[in-house]
Amino acid sequence: MIKKYFNLVLHSHLPYVKKAGRWPFGEEWFYEAMLETYIPLSMAFYRLIEKEIDWKLTLGVTPVLVEQMLDPYMIYETEKYIENRIEHVYKDLEIFEKEGKKEAEVAKFYINYYKDILDFFRDKISMDILGYWKKLQKEGYIEIITCSATHAYLPLLRKNSSIFAQLFVGKETYIKNIGKEPNGIWLPECAYKPGLEKFLDELGIKYFFVDTHSILGGEALGYPDFRIKKELSKSVYNPYWVSDSEVAVFGRDSRTSMQVWSAEWGYPGDGVYREFHKKADSSGLQYWRITDKRKGLGEKDVYDPQIAKGRVFEHAEHFVGVLEDEIKTEGIITSMYDTELFGHWWFEGIWFLERVFELLHQSNKVKSITSSLALEKNPPKERIELPESSWGRGGKHEVWLNDETISLWEKIYEIEEEHESLIDRIKEMSLNLWKEKVIKQICREKLLLESSDWPFLITTGQAREYGWKRFDEHYSNYKTLINYLELKEVTVKDFDFLKKLEDKDSLFSFIDYKIFERR
Repeated sequence: MIKKYFNLVLHSHLPYVKKAGRWPFGEEWFYEAMLETYIPLSMAFYRLIEKEIDWKLTLGVTPVLVEQMLDPYMIYETEKYIENRIEHVYKDLEIFEKEGKKEAEVAKFYINYYKDILDFFRDKISMDILGYWKKLQKEGYIEIITCSATHAYLPLLRKNSSIFAQLFVGKETYIKNIGKEPNGIWLPECAYKPGLEKFLDELGIKYFFVDTHSILGGEALGYPDFRIKKELSKSVYNPYWVSDSEVAVFGRDSRTSMQVWSAEWGYPGDGVYREFHKKADSSGLQYWRITDKRKGLGEKDVYDPQIAKGRVFEHAEHFVGVLEDEIKTEGIITSMYDTELFGHWWFEGIWFLERVFELLHQSNKVKSITSSLALEKNPPKERIELPESSWGRGGKHEVWLNDETISLWEKIYEIEEEHESLIDRIKEMSLNLWKEKVIKQICREKLLLESSDWPFLITTGQAREYGWKRFDEHYSNYKTLINYLELKEVTVKDFDFLKKLEDKDSLFSFIDYKIFERR
Protein backbone atom coordinates (compact mmCIF):
# COMPACT_ATOMS: atom_id res chain seq x y z
CA MET A 1 0.00 0.00 0.00
CA ILE A 2 1.36 3.43 -1.03
CA LYS A 3 2.12 5.61 1.98
CA LYS A 4 4.43 8.18 0.36
CA TYR A 5 2.89 11.05 -1.60
CA PHE A 6 4.16 13.85 -3.82
CA ASN A 7 2.27 17.09 -3.13
CA LEU A 8 3.21 19.39 -6.00
CA VAL A 9 2.10 22.97 -5.34
CA LEU A 10 2.29 25.50 -8.18
CA HIS A 11 1.78 29.18 -7.39
CA SER A 12 0.43 31.16 -10.37
CA HIS A 13 0.73 34.91 -10.05
CA LEU A 14 1.27 38.05 -12.10
CA PRO A 15 0.78 41.66 -11.04
CA TYR A 16 -2.28 43.48 -12.36
CA VAL A 17 -1.07 44.88 -15.69
CA LYS A 18 -4.23 45.62 -17.67
CA LYS A 19 -3.66 48.84 -19.69
CA ALA A 20 -0.61 49.61 -17.55
CA GLY A 21 2.15 49.60 -20.15
CA ARG A 22 2.98 47.04 -22.83
CA TRP A 23 6.64 46.48 -23.62
CA PRO A 24 9.03 45.85 -21.96
CA PHE A 25 6.94 46.01 -18.76
CA GLY A 26 3.23 45.63 -18.31
CA GLU A 27 0.72 43.62 -20.32
CA GLU A 28 3.54 41.75 -22.08
CA TRP A 29 4.13 39.80 -18.85
CA PHE A 30 0.60 38.40 -18.96
CA TYR A 31 0.71 37.49 -22.65
CA GLU A 32 4.11 35.84 -22.26
CA ALA A 33 2.90 33.80 -19.30
CA MET A 34 -0.20 32.69 -21.20
CA LEU A 35 1.82 31.66 -24.27
CA GLU A 36 4.78 30.12 -22.46
CA THR A 37 3.27 28.68 -19.27
CA TYR A 38 -0.48 28.61 -18.67
CA ILE A 39 -1.62 27.33 -22.08
CA PRO A 40 1.22 24.79 -22.55
CA LEU A 41 0.68 23.56 -18.98
CA SER A 42 -3.01 23.06 -19.74
CA MET A 43 -2.01 21.15 -22.87
CA ALA A 44 0.18 18.87 -20.74
CA PHE A 45 -2.80 18.25 -18.43
CA TYR A 46 -4.90 17.41 -21.50
CA ARG A 47 -2.31 14.93 -22.81
CA LEU A 48 -1.99 13.22 -19.43
CA ILE A 49 -5.74 12.64 -19.31
CA GLU A 50 -5.74 11.36 -22.89
CA LYS A 51 -3.03 8.87 -21.89
CA GLU A 52 -5.15 7.83 -18.86
CA ILE A 53 -2.41 8.85 -16.43
CA ASP A 54 -3.40 9.18 -12.77
CA TRP A 55 -2.02 12.56 -11.69
CA LYS A 56 -2.81 15.23 -9.10
CA LEU A 57 -1.46 18.62 -8.06
CA THR A 58 -2.37 21.75 -6.11
CA LEU A 59 -2.65 24.86 -8.28
CA GLY A 60 -2.64 28.29 -6.68
CA VAL A 61 -4.15 31.08 -8.78
CA THR A 62 -4.04 34.59 -7.35
CA PRO A 63 -7.18 36.76 -7.51
CA VAL A 64 -5.43 39.37 -9.69
CA LEU A 65 -4.50 36.64 -12.15
CA VAL A 66 -8.04 35.23 -12.08
CA GLU A 67 -9.41 38.67 -12.93
CA GLN A 68 -7.04 39.04 -15.87
CA MET A 69 -7.72 35.52 -17.18
CA LEU A 70 -11.43 36.37 -17.27
CA ASP A 71 -11.07 39.86 -18.72
CA PRO A 72 -12.29 39.97 -22.38
CA TYR A 73 -9.74 42.65 -23.27
CA MET A 74 -6.79 40.64 -21.90
CA ILE A 75 -7.93 37.43 -23.60
CA TYR A 76 -8.49 39.15 -26.96
CA GLU A 77 -5.02 40.70 -26.73
CA THR A 78 -3.52 37.32 -25.76
CA GLU A 79 -4.84 35.79 -28.99
CA LYS A 80 -3.39 38.69 -31.00
CA TYR A 81 -0.06 38.34 -29.17
CA ILE A 82 0.26 34.64 -30.08
CA GLU A 83 -0.61 35.38 -33.72
CA ASN A 84 2.05 38.10 -33.68
CA ARG A 85 4.66 35.69 -32.28
CA ILE A 86 3.96 33.27 -35.12
CA GLU A 87 4.41 36.07 -37.67
CA HIS A 88 7.76 36.98 -36.07
CA VAL A 89 8.97 33.37 -36.29
CA TYR A 90 8.14 33.25 -40.01
CA LYS A 91 10.21 36.42 -40.52
CA ASP A 92 13.12 34.90 -38.54
CA LEU A 93 12.87 31.71 -40.59
CA GLU A 94 13.16 33.67 -43.82
CA ILE A 95 16.28 35.46 -42.56
CA PHE A 96 17.89 32.27 -41.22
CA GLU A 97 17.25 30.33 -44.43
CA LYS A 98 18.70 33.12 -46.58
CA GLU A 99 21.82 33.12 -44.41
CA GLY A 100 21.99 29.29 -44.27
CA LYS A 101 21.90 29.25 -40.46
CA LYS A 102 21.07 26.26 -38.24
CA GLU A 103 18.64 28.48 -36.33
CA ALA A 104 16.17 27.89 -39.20
CA GLU A 105 15.38 24.43 -37.79
CA VAL A 106 14.52 25.96 -34.41
CA ALA A 107 12.25 28.48 -36.15
CA LYS A 108 10.38 25.60 -37.84
CA PHE A 109 9.96 23.98 -34.43
CA TYR A 110 8.54 27.24 -32.99
CA ILE A 111 6.05 27.62 -35.84
CA ASN A 112 4.52 24.21 -35.12
CA TYR A 113 4.81 24.69 -31.35
CA TYR A 114 3.03 28.06 -31.32
CA LYS A 115 0.38 26.97 -33.82
CA ASP A 116 -0.48 24.00 -31.58
CA ILE A 117 -0.78 26.37 -28.61
CA LEU A 118 -3.07 28.73 -30.52
CA ASP A 119 -5.24 25.86 -31.78
CA PHE A 120 -5.58 24.41 -28.27
CA PHE A 121 -6.39 27.83 -26.80
CA ARG A 122 -9.08 28.54 -29.39
CA ASP A 123 -10.56 25.14 -30.14
CA LYS A 124 -10.03 22.88 -27.12
CA ILE A 125 -10.72 25.30 -24.25
CA SER A 126 -12.50 28.22 -26.00
CA MET A 127 -9.85 30.66 -24.72
CA ASP A 128 -10.99 29.97 -21.13
CA ILE A 129 -7.99 28.77 -19.11
CA LEU A 130 -9.73 29.18 -15.76
CA GLY A 131 -12.82 27.35 -17.00
CA TYR A 132 -10.63 24.43 -18.06
CA TRP A 133 -8.89 24.37 -14.68
CA LYS A 134 -12.29 24.41 -12.93
CA LYS A 135 -13.26 21.37 -14.99
CA LEU A 136 -10.07 19.57 -13.96
CA GLN A 137 -10.81 20.38 -10.32
CA LYS A 138 -14.29 18.85 -10.61
CA GLU A 139 -12.75 15.75 -12.17
CA GLY A 140 -10.30 15.40 -9.24
CA TYR A 141 -7.03 16.07 -11.04
CA ILE A 142 -6.17 19.44 -9.52
CA GLU A 143 -7.08 21.42 -6.44
CA ILE A 144 -7.25 25.16 -7.01
CA ILE A 145 -6.33 27.35 -4.04
CA THR A 146 -6.56 31.10 -3.52
CA CYS A 147 -4.30 33.92 -2.33
CA SER A 148 -4.67 37.43 -0.93
CA ALA A 149 -6.45 39.83 -3.29
CA THR A 150 -3.47 41.60 -4.87
CA HIS A 151 -0.66 39.41 -3.52
CA ALA A 152 -0.07 41.82 -0.64
CA TYR A 153 2.86 41.09 1.66
CA LEU A 154 0.68 40.48 4.71
CA PRO A 155 3.17 40.52 7.64
CA LEU A 156 4.17 44.10 6.80
CA LEU A 157 0.63 45.49 6.73
CA ARG A 158 -0.05 47.23 10.06
CA LYS A 159 -3.85 47.20 10.20
CA ASN A 160 -5.94 44.10 10.81
CA SER A 161 -8.55 45.68 8.55
CA SER A 162 -6.06 45.62 5.66
CA ILE A 163 -5.06 41.99 6.23
CA PHE A 164 -8.68 40.86 6.56
CA ALA A 165 -9.78 42.72 3.43
CA GLN A 166 -6.95 41.21 1.37
CA LEU A 167 -7.86 37.68 2.53
CA PHE A 168 -11.62 38.20 2.32
CA VAL A 169 -11.44 39.48 -1.27
CA GLY A 170 -9.18 36.54 -2.11
CA LYS A 171 -11.78 34.11 -0.82
CA GLU A 172 -14.73 35.91 -2.44
CA THR A 173 -12.98 36.06 -5.83
CA TYR A 174 -12.53 32.29 -5.60
CA ILE A 175 -16.18 31.64 -4.68
CA LYS A 176 -17.45 33.97 -7.42
CA ASN A 177 -15.34 32.40 -10.16
CA ILE A 178 -14.71 28.81 -9.05
CA GLY A 179 -18.14 28.21 -7.55
CA LYS A 180 -17.13 26.81 -4.17
CA GLU A 181 -15.17 27.81 -1.07
CA PRO A 182 -11.39 27.39 -1.16
CA ASN A 183 -9.78 24.87 1.19
CA GLY A 184 -6.28 26.28 0.94
CA ILE A 185 -4.40 29.50 0.42
CA TRP A 186 -0.96 30.55 -0.74
CA LEU A 187 0.20 33.32 1.56
CA PRO A 188 2.13 35.67 -0.76
CA GLU A 189 5.87 34.94 -0.69
CA CYS A 190 5.05 32.25 1.94
CA ALA A 191 5.22 35.21 4.32
CA TYR A 192 3.80 34.50 7.77
CA LYS A 193 3.58 36.27 11.10
CA PRO A 194 1.98 34.84 14.25
CA GLY A 195 -1.74 35.54 14.24
CA LEU A 196 -2.36 35.22 10.50
CA GLU A 197 -3.82 31.77 11.13
CA LYS A 198 -6.64 33.42 13.12
CA PHE A 199 -7.78 35.30 9.99
CA LEU A 200 -7.61 32.08 7.97
CA ASP A 201 -9.56 30.20 10.63
CA GLU A 202 -12.26 32.88 10.62
CA LEU A 203 -12.56 32.63 6.84
CA GLY A 204 -12.73 28.83 6.85
CA ILE A 205 -9.35 28.31 5.16
CA LYS A 206 -7.97 24.88 6.08
CA TYR A 207 -4.26 25.11 5.21
CA PHE A 208 -1.35 27.19 3.92
CA PHE A 209 2.37 26.75 3.17
CA VAL A 210 5.68 27.97 4.58
CA ASP A 211 9.32 27.58 3.62
CA THR A 212 11.47 24.80 5.06
CA HIS A 213 13.27 26.95 7.62
CA SER A 214 9.98 28.14 9.14
CA ILE A 215 9.42 24.62 10.47
CA LEU A 216 12.94 23.19 10.78
CA GLY A 217 14.81 26.30 11.85
CA GLY A 218 18.15 27.32 10.33
CA GLU A 219 18.68 29.49 7.27
CA ALA A 220 16.10 30.23 4.62
CA LEU A 221 15.91 27.83 1.74
CA GLY A 222 15.09 30.70 -0.57
CA TYR A 223 16.01 30.84 -4.19
CA PRO A 224 18.78 30.49 -5.23
CA ASP A 225 20.31 29.66 -1.80
CA PHE A 226 19.70 26.11 -0.61
CA ARG A 227 21.40 25.84 2.78
CA ILE A 228 19.38 24.36 5.59
CA LYS A 229 20.16 23.21 9.11
CA LYS A 230 17.59 20.66 10.17
CA GLU A 231 16.22 20.25 13.66
CA LEU A 232 15.53 16.55 14.04
CA SER A 233 12.48 17.09 16.26
CA LYS A 234 10.44 18.47 13.36
CA SER A 235 9.73 17.25 9.84
CA VAL A 236 8.39 18.84 6.66
CA TYR A 237 6.89 15.48 5.69
CA ASN A 238 3.90 15.96 7.97
CA PRO A 239 1.45 18.87 8.24
CA TYR A 240 1.00 20.61 11.62
CA TRP A 241 -1.84 22.48 13.29
CA VAL A 242 -0.76 26.12 13.68
CA SER A 243 -0.89 27.42 17.26
CA ASP A 244 -4.38 26.88 18.71
CA SER A 245 -6.19 27.15 15.34
CA GLU A 246 -7.84 24.56 13.12
CA VAL A 247 -5.57 25.62 10.25
CA ALA A 248 -2.81 23.30 9.06
CA VAL A 249 0.57 24.19 7.56
CA PHE A 250 2.71 22.33 5.03
CA GLY A 251 6.48 22.92 4.86
CA ARG A 252 8.50 22.98 1.65
CA ASP A 253 10.78 20.02 0.99
CA SER A 254 14.31 21.33 0.40
CA ARG A 255 15.85 18.62 -1.78
CA THR A 256 13.17 18.48 -4.46
CA SER A 257 13.03 22.28 -4.47
CA MET A 258 16.78 22.53 -5.07
CA GLN A 259 16.60 20.10 -7.99
CA VAL A 260 14.14 22.30 -9.85
CA TRP A 261 14.62 25.88 -8.60
CA SER A 262 18.36 26.15 -8.89
CA ALA A 263 19.89 27.07 -12.24
CA GLU A 264 23.26 26.49 -10.52
CA TRP A 265 22.74 22.97 -9.13
CA GLY A 266 19.37 21.92 -10.52
CA TYR A 267 18.07 20.69 -13.83
CA PRO A 268 17.30 24.06 -15.53
CA GLY A 269 21.00 24.91 -15.81
CA ASP A 270 21.82 21.92 -18.04
CA GLY A 271 23.71 22.96 -21.18
CA VAL A 272 21.26 21.40 -23.65
CA TYR A 273 18.29 23.40 -22.37
CA ARG A 274 17.20 26.64 -24.02
CA GLU A 275 19.10 29.78 -23.04
CA PHE A 276 16.66 32.32 -21.57
CA HIS A 277 18.77 35.46 -21.83
CA LYS A 278 20.00 35.38 -25.45
CA LYS A 279 17.28 36.66 -27.78
CA ALA A 280 17.08 37.45 -31.48
CA ASP A 281 17.27 41.19 -32.16
CA SER A 282 14.39 41.11 -34.63
CA SER A 283 11.84 39.04 -32.70
CA GLY A 284 13.04 38.59 -29.12
CA LEU A 285 12.79 34.80 -29.58
CA GLN A 286 15.35 32.38 -28.16
CA TYR A 287 17.16 30.10 -30.63
CA TRP A 288 20.13 29.01 -28.56
CA ARG A 289 20.97 26.60 -25.74
CA ILE A 290 22.72 27.27 -22.45
CA THR A 291 25.79 25.42 -23.80
CA ASP A 292 28.02 26.35 -20.85
CA LYS A 293 27.11 28.78 -18.07
CA ARG A 294 30.67 30.19 -18.21
CA LYS A 295 30.29 31.23 -21.85
CA GLY A 296 29.05 34.66 -22.86
CA LEU A 297 25.80 35.09 -24.77
CA GLY A 298 27.72 35.44 -28.04
CA GLU A 299 29.22 31.96 -27.60
CA LYS A 300 26.00 29.95 -27.27
CA ASP A 301 25.28 26.98 -29.56
CA VAL A 302 22.03 26.55 -31.48
CA TYR A 303 19.18 24.94 -29.52
CA ASP A 304 17.99 21.42 -30.38
CA PRO A 305 14.50 20.65 -28.96
CA GLN A 306 14.86 16.89 -29.52
CA ILE A 307 18.10 16.63 -27.56
CA ALA A 308 16.55 18.81 -24.82
CA LYS A 309 13.50 16.55 -24.63
CA GLY A 310 15.75 13.52 -24.21
CA ARG A 311 17.49 15.23 -21.29
CA VAL A 312 14.07 16.02 -19.79
CA PHE A 313 13.35 12.28 -19.66
CA GLU A 314 16.65 11.67 -17.82
CA HIS A 315 15.96 14.44 -15.32
CA ALA A 316 12.36 13.33 -14.72
CA GLU A 317 13.58 9.80 -14.00
CA HIS A 318 16.16 11.16 -11.56
CA PHE A 319 13.55 13.37 -9.87
CA VAL A 320 11.11 10.49 -9.35
CA GLY A 321 14.01 8.49 -7.92
CA VAL A 322 14.58 11.34 -5.44
CA LEU A 323 10.88 11.27 -4.53
CA GLU A 324 10.95 7.50 -4.01
CA ASP A 325 14.02 7.71 -1.74
CA GLU A 326 13.32 11.02 0.07
CA ILE A 327 11.16 9.49 2.82
CA LYS A 328 12.11 6.12 4.23
CA THR A 329 8.71 5.21 5.69
CA GLU A 330 5.67 7.37 4.97
CA GLY A 331 4.70 11.01 4.59
CA ILE A 332 4.00 13.91 2.24
CA ILE A 333 6.70 15.48 0.07
CA THR A 334 5.50 19.04 -0.55
CA SER A 335 7.36 20.69 -3.44
CA MET A 336 6.49 24.31 -4.12
CA TYR A 337 7.31 26.38 -7.20
CA ASP A 338 6.15 29.46 -9.07
CA THR A 339 4.13 28.14 -12.01
CA GLU A 340 5.89 30.57 -14.36
CA LEU A 341 9.19 28.75 -13.74
CA PHE A 342 7.86 26.03 -16.04
CA GLY A 343 7.76 26.99 -19.70
CA HIS A 344 8.73 30.65 -19.25
CA TRP A 345 11.99 30.61 -17.27
CA TRP A 346 12.71 26.91 -17.86
CA PHE A 347 11.33 26.24 -21.33
CA GLU A 348 11.45 22.46 -20.96
CA GLY A 349 9.90 22.53 -17.49
CA ILE A 350 6.39 21.61 -18.68
CA TRP A 351 7.71 18.58 -20.56
CA PHE A 352 9.50 17.69 -17.32
CA LEU A 353 6.31 17.86 -15.22
CA GLU A 354 4.40 15.79 -17.74
CA ARG A 355 7.07 13.09 -17.72
CA VAL A 356 7.27 13.11 -13.90
CA PHE A 357 3.54 12.40 -13.68
CA GLU A 358 3.87 9.58 -16.22
CA LEU A 359 6.63 7.97 -14.14
CA LEU A 360 4.73 8.47 -10.87
CA HIS A 361 1.78 6.68 -12.46
CA GLN A 362 4.08 3.67 -12.89
CA SER A 363 5.74 3.92 -9.46
CA ASN A 364 4.81 1.52 -6.67
CA LYS A 365 6.55 3.67 -4.04
CA VAL A 366 5.10 7.19 -4.35
CA LYS A 367 1.99 8.77 -5.89
CA SER A 368 0.92 12.35 -6.60
CA ILE A 369 -1.73 13.94 -4.38
CA THR A 370 -3.52 17.24 -3.75
CA SER A 371 -3.08 19.13 -0.49
CA SER A 372 -6.62 18.46 0.79
CA LEU A 373 -6.24 14.73 0.08
CA ALA A 374 -2.86 14.84 1.83
CA LEU A 375 -4.55 16.25 4.95
CA GLU A 376 -7.11 13.44 4.81
CA LYS A 377 -4.51 10.70 4.43
CA ASN A 378 -2.00 12.19 6.87
CA PRO A 379 -3.82 14.59 9.26
CA PRO A 380 -1.76 16.76 11.64
CA LYS A 381 -0.84 15.06 14.93
CA GLU A 382 0.99 17.98 16.55
CA ARG A 383 0.70 21.74 16.99
CA ILE A 384 3.46 24.14 16.05
CA GLU A 385 4.30 27.78 16.77
CA LEU A 386 5.73 29.30 13.61
CA PRO A 387 8.17 32.22 13.54
CA GLU A 388 7.73 35.33 11.43
CA SER A 389 9.21 34.29 8.11
CA SER A 390 9.05 34.17 4.31
CA TRP A 391 10.67 32.24 1.47
CA GLY A 392 12.55 35.35 0.35
CA ARG A 393 16.25 36.12 0.71
CA GLY A 394 17.25 35.95 4.36
CA GLY A 395 14.03 34.19 5.30
CA LYS A 396 12.35 37.37 6.53
CA HIS A 397 11.15 40.59 4.88
CA GLU A 398 14.29 42.26 3.50
CA VAL A 399 13.36 41.81 -0.18
CA TRP A 400 10.18 43.84 0.37
CA LEU A 401 11.21 46.20 3.20
CA ASN A 402 14.61 47.83 2.93
CA ASP A 403 16.26 51.22 2.50
CA GLU A 404 15.03 51.46 -1.09
CA THR A 405 11.39 50.69 -0.29
CA ILE A 406 10.89 52.23 3.16
CA SER A 407 9.21 55.34 1.72
CA LEU A 408 6.77 53.09 -0.16
CA TRP A 409 5.72 51.40 3.09
CA GLU A 410 5.36 54.76 4.84
CA LYS A 411 2.77 55.71 2.19
CA ILE A 412 0.99 52.36 2.58
CA TYR A 413 0.75 52.96 6.34
CA GLU A 414 -0.55 56.48 5.70
CA ILE A 415 -3.29 55.06 3.45
CA GLU A 416 -4.14 52.33 5.97
CA GLU A 417 -4.82 54.99 8.62
CA GLU A 418 -6.68 57.19 6.18
CA HIS A 419 -8.83 54.33 4.93
CA GLU A 420 -10.06 53.29 8.37
CA SER A 421 -11.05 56.91 9.06
CA LEU A 422 -12.72 57.09 5.65
CA ILE A 423 -14.83 53.98 6.34
CA ASP A 424 -15.94 55.53 9.62
CA ARG A 425 -17.04 58.66 7.74
CA ILE A 426 -18.77 56.74 4.97
CA LYS A 427 -21.10 55.12 7.51
CA GLU A 428 -22.43 58.61 8.27
CA MET A 429 -22.69 59.74 4.63
CA SER A 430 -25.73 59.95 2.46
CA LEU A 431 -24.60 57.91 -0.55
CA ASN A 432 -25.71 58.47 -4.13
CA LEU A 433 -24.63 56.45 -7.20
CA TRP A 434 -21.61 58.72 -7.83
CA LYS A 435 -20.27 58.32 -4.31
CA GLU A 436 -20.87 54.57 -4.32
CA LYS A 437 -18.85 54.20 -7.52
CA VAL A 438 -16.06 56.41 -6.13
CA ILE A 439 -15.92 54.39 -2.90
CA LYS A 440 -15.68 51.10 -4.82
CA GLN A 441 -12.79 52.46 -6.88
CA ILE A 442 -11.05 53.83 -3.78
CA CYS A 443 -11.11 50.31 -2.30
CA ARG A 444 -9.70 48.81 -5.52
CA GLU A 445 -6.87 51.36 -5.60
CA LYS A 446 -5.98 50.59 -1.98
CA LEU A 447 -5.74 46.86 -2.71
CA LEU A 448 -3.61 47.49 -5.81
CA LEU A 449 -1.36 49.85 -3.86
CA GLU A 450 -0.60 47.01 -1.41
CA SER A 451 0.65 44.54 -4.05
CA SER A 452 3.96 42.93 -3.08
CA ASP A 453 5.04 43.19 -6.72
CA TRP A 454 5.97 46.86 -6.51
CA PRO A 455 8.60 46.57 -3.74
CA PHE A 456 9.82 43.29 -5.27
CA LEU A 457 10.43 44.90 -8.67
CA ILE A 458 12.17 47.85 -7.00
CA THR A 459 14.46 45.74 -4.80
CA THR A 460 15.44 43.18 -7.43
CA GLY A 461 15.96 45.82 -10.09
CA GLN A 462 13.94 43.79 -12.60
CA ALA A 463 11.78 46.82 -13.36
CA ARG A 464 12.61 49.40 -10.70
CA GLU A 465 11.14 52.44 -12.44
CA TYR A 466 8.00 50.53 -13.44
CA GLY A 467 7.51 49.37 -9.82
CA TRP A 468 7.69 52.94 -8.54
CA LYS A 469 5.50 54.23 -11.35
CA ARG A 470 2.74 51.72 -10.64
CA PHE A 471 2.85 52.30 -6.90
CA ASP A 472 2.77 56.09 -7.29
CA GLU A 473 -0.15 55.83 -9.74
CA HIS A 474 -2.32 53.87 -7.31
CA TYR A 475 -1.36 56.20 -4.47
CA SER A 476 -2.25 59.25 -6.57
CA ASN A 477 -5.51 57.64 -7.74
CA TYR A 478 -6.48 56.95 -4.14
CA LYS A 479 -5.81 60.55 -3.07
CA THR A 480 -7.71 62.01 -6.03
CA LEU A 481 -10.73 59.79 -5.44
CA ILE A 482 -10.87 60.68 -1.73
CA ASN A 483 -11.34 64.30 -2.75
CA TYR A 484 -14.16 63.32 -5.09
CA LEU A 485 -16.29 62.34 -2.12
CA GLU A 486 -16.35 65.99 -1.02
CA LEU A 487 -17.25 67.50 -4.39
CA LYS A 488 -20.30 69.72 -4.42
CA GLU A 489 -20.49 69.51 -8.20
CA VAL A 490 -19.14 66.74 -10.45
CA THR A 491 -17.53 67.98 -13.68
CA VAL A 492 -17.10 66.10 -16.97
CA LYS A 493 -13.36 65.87 -16.18
CA ASP A 494 -14.12 64.20 -12.82
CA PHE A 495 -16.55 61.79 -14.43
CA ASP A 496 -14.07 60.89 -17.20
CA PHE A 497 -11.28 60.25 -14.69
CA LEU A 498 -13.42 57.82 -12.70
CA LYS A 499 -14.68 56.13 -15.86
CA LYS A 500 -11.10 55.63 -17.10
CA LEU A 501 -10.07 54.08 -13.77
CA GLU A 502 -13.13 51.81 -13.72
CA ASP A 503 -12.15 50.55 -17.16
CA LYS A 504 -8.46 50.13 -16.36
CA ASP A 505 -8.49 48.97 -12.72
CA SER A 506 -11.69 47.01 -13.23
CA LEU A 507 -11.12 44.05 -10.93
CA PHE A 508 -13.25 42.84 -7.99
CA SER A 509 -16.65 44.06 -9.17
CA PHE A 510 -18.27 42.72 -5.96
CA ILE A 511 -16.12 44.80 -3.61
CA ASP A 512 -17.86 46.30 -0.56
CA TYR A 513 -16.35 49.03 1.62
CA LYS A 514 -17.70 47.33 4.78
CA ILE A 515 -15.00 44.64 4.64
CA PHE A 516 -12.41 47.38 5.33
CA GLU A 517 -13.90 48.35 8.72
CA ARG A 518 -11.62 48.61 11.77
CA ARG A 519 -10.90 45.27 13.43
